[in-house]
Amino acid sequence: MLNKSKHSYKLAAKLALTGLIAVSSMTAISHSNVHAAAASASASTNASYIKSIYKLASVGKIPGLNAIAGKTPISAVHYKWGEPDVGGDLKGNHYEIYNFGMGKGAFGFGVNKSGVIYDLRNFGTSIDRTGGIKSLTFASVIKTLGMPKEVRFTGTDKIYVYHPSKAYELKFVGPSKVAKGKIAHIDHINVYSGKANT
Repeated sequence: MLNKSKHSYKLAAKLALTGLIAVSSMTAISHSNVHAAAASASASTNASYIKSIYKLASVGKIPGLNAIAGKTPISAVHYKWGEPDVGGDLKGNHYEIYNFGMGKGAFGFGVNKSGVIYDLRNFGTSIDRTGGIKSLTFASVIKTLGMPKEVRFTGTDKIYVYHPSKAYELKFVGPSKVAKGKIAHIDHINVYSGKANT
């Protein structure tokens, strides 16, 4: 009788352990499925966002602004946002920067001597890499738009240049080098009108 009880106990323990291992495995599988689904959703969101940036760039715009490169005067921006944080009141071509503070984003404008914006820049928000410009990587841009026909290097920046229309260049700008194990995120995007840069 004691042997039977011992055998039953061992069998119950084995079954319990098998059940625990199965539940643990299912939890691990479930947990990895959640991460895979989140990564897939993030990639899908990034692809949609990149496509929307490209579409806006084809008509001279960037996300977050109604301004059009090559058409909008900087005076319209001054009227809406006041004086810039950097630049302004300079003769000849110059840049003006508006930084709205942590989490609110920053924008830059290349302005020609006639006061027309020839370059629009969106710097996104510096604190959140889960959405907007800062969530993008060079790899996600290539995956969505293909390899650009032109890659430029300026200082420590790498610039992927796309041509969504004859009138505009779309530039994705980020670091040319990153520490081992790190991913190069996009720092800012530009929509540039070469015709207006006179």
